[in-house]
Order: sequence, then structure tokens, then C-alpha cells
Amino acid sequence: MYWWDSMWFSEERDNFMHIASAKWTNLNRIHTIQTASWLVWPATHSEEDQRYLTYMCYVSVFPTRLYPLPMGEERVIQRLPQIAPWRNEWGRPGDMAFIAIDTITKKRLGAIWCRLFPEASDFVPGFCSSNIPNLGIAVDTYARHRGIGGSLLRSLKQAAYQQGYTALSLGVTAKNPARFLYERHGFKTQNVPAYPDPITMLVDLGAKADKSYKNSIC
Repeated sequence: MYWWDSMWFSEERDNFMHIASAKWTNLNRIHTIQTASWLVWPATHSEEDQRYLTYMCYVSVFPTRLYPLPMGEERVIQRLPQIAPWRNEWGRPGDMAFIAIDTITKKRLGAIWCRLFPEASDFVPGFCSSNIPNLGIAVDTYARHRGIGGSLLRSLKQAAYQQGYTALSLGVTAKNPARFLYERHGFKTQNVPAYPDPITMLVDLGAKADKSYKNSIC
């Protein structure tokens, strides 16, 4: 259990850079105070960034499987039917991705990405429309519960809004606790299928939604 002492957030709109810092105390070890800071930056076409996106896509699609995966296996992973729709021919219109990076260690902490799909697919949960980007997100296990997922969501929402998109969609299972994070960032449930089929959620990127993500620290 953690108690948040402080958290600050800043943004640089022109380059979509978001910097955040958090300080918290582990209540099970009351004298342990941890601090962390990270920045969220657009993913590049570098081999390292693209490999990390493939790795995090796997984590997002298979959250209960054991990882970390052996780096260097991204070509095998990318051929999986659950991964290929997201990663093949990356860089086409509508593709956007951001990576959270620890400002001290320079380690990648998590990633978020989205792309347009022409039609619904069994391997792409959360599809709403060919004009609405569908997103995926994942944070490394050791970096969770620090607000990094919220920073990634803010970055992608801002970028999509500035690119002229009116909404973003995603798919999440009903028992996935990340669902509550999405709700805090304005995502609304569009359907409630029988478990374990994923729920489709959508966020409106209009003026009200834009204001809410700028003021949120979740």
C-alpha cells in the first residue's frame, strides 16, 4: 500500500513532451520514501524504440503471460496474429506512439500506441470505426502504480486531438483493473459483452475531454 506525498506534471505542447515526478511512501515500510521522474516522448523509428513497442504490444495483448521476453525475439513475436495487425508496416497514416523514459536511468518504462484499422477484427479488440484510432498501452511491471499510464494517455490524447481526431477507442476485459484508469481519463463503455470478451471503450476528444485530461494527475 502506498501513500502519495506529492506529484507534479508539466507539458510542452509543441513537441508533445510530458514530464512528471512522483514521491510516495510505502506504508508497509513506513521509512521507505521513493521518488521517480519520467518523460513521455514520441517513439522514433530507431531499432530500439520499435523493438520496445513490439515488446510492449505483447505485454498488452498477453498481460498474464510471463515476461520479460528475450529481446531479439521481436520478429517472431511480430508474426503472431494478435500482434501483426498492430506492428506490421508501422508508420502508415494514423500511427502514433509514445514511450515513457526514466529521466535518471534512461530506461523505458512503458508505451502507448494507436493506429487506424479499416474494419473490425477478432485480433483487434476495441474497434469502433475506421476513422477512430484504436489504442494499446502497457507499462513494465516494476514501473506500475506511479502514474505513468496516465501520463501516456494524456500524451496520446493530446497528439490525436491536435491531429484532428475526434475520439480514441480501446478494448479491455471487464476484470482488468486498468479499466478504472481509462474511466478516469474519460473513456466510456460502449458495450458489455459476455466475459471474457473485451469491453469496447471510447473517449471523446472534444473540448470537455481535452480539459479533463489536462487537469488530471492520474
